[in-house]
Amino acid sequence: MHRIARPRFATGHIRIDIAAPRRANAHMPRPRSPRIGNIKALLIARLRDGFHRPGDPFLSNRALAERHGVSYQTAHRLLAELVAEGWLARRRASGTFIAGRTERPTAAQLLFHPRALHPGSFGACLLQRLTHALRAAGVPFIQTWDTRGARLRARHLPVFWEVPALVESFAAERRFGLLLHDAPPPGAGASFLDGVRTDDYSGGVCGAQTLVERLGPRARLAMLAGPAADRRSRLRVEGFLHVVPKARVHEADNWFSNDGERAAPAVLAAKPAGVFCANDRLAEGLLAACAGRGATPPAVLGYDNAPIAEALHLSTIAIPWEQFVAEAVKLVQARLAGDAAPARQIILSLRPHLRLTA
Repeated sequence: MHRIARPRFATGHIRIDIAAPRRANAHMPRPRSPRIGNIKALLIARLRDGFHRPGDPFLSNRALAERHGVSYQTAHRLLAELVAEGWLARRRASGTFIAGRTERPTAAQLLFHPRALHPGSFGACLLQRLTHALRAAGVPFIQTWDTRGARLRARHLPVFWEVPALVESFAAERRFGLLLHDAPPPGAGASFLDGVRTDDYSGGVCGAQTLVERLGPRARLAMLAGPAADRRSRLRVEGFLHVVPKARVHEADNWFSNDGERAAPAVLAAKPAGVFCANDRLAEGLLAACAGRGATPPAVLGYDNAPIAEALHLSTIAIPWEQFVAEAVKLVQARLAGDAAPARQIILSLRPHLRLTA
């Protein structure tokens, strides 16, 4: 038998063997389907929409796969591409985040309305308790009054009380802040404003129930509310009237004792057996008006449990002060530590604090 040799071609010192042809594109990646390309385009559009900020968490591989109906491997590859292109950044054992430099706040800035300068007022009580708790927790802070020209400090986490104009302008900046004793303004900026507050409607209901339980369901009741334009006062009125719809409501011009004293004659004209006041200072003014007349006051119930309530031995619907301040401090600490999760709204329940005379 003769062995058939494979033909060879020689060119100088170069030998070329004829071999079986290789399959074209054997090691080239498969072309991307239009659907996967569209998913990536949607992800980039989401990253460019102006809402997300550097440091915000992004979709995980599993969440991306489930949301768009692709395999885990495809989701991983898409996110890896966005990381390579600079859209995203991965943190070991943490996940995927929006790329870019974040300026983490280094201290808190307390922005309070000057009403907190009134000794014994709600604002004064809140400010005193909050500053004491921040110092005890080792949290750095500065204090700023809401006066003309008040400004937000760079790299400070603002903590707002009773400064709606500042809150409105700040919400448009879409950076984190803390709002005390009020709801955030509507809109996308609200997702950056943490909040600690109480349920004013529930507080009004609690006030009515407390008076009804004490005086009986047929007792004539009235309410001395705060300013008509104040949303919190309106909610307390609505809650009160939900229980006692026939009760008379009188509005004071403001929240201070002298406002309650000026409104007292109209409140007392119908000789109510009990009066629910929208805060403790209004109750103080009502009692002062009765003392000035030499008249026996009706059963008076306040709201807040501010220091004046204890001084007057006044029954009141009590804010849980210790819990309120503790929650506020925890939110401040989280943001100073770099927490970039969506804003949290903490709503605390109230309870009656009855200081009955002997």
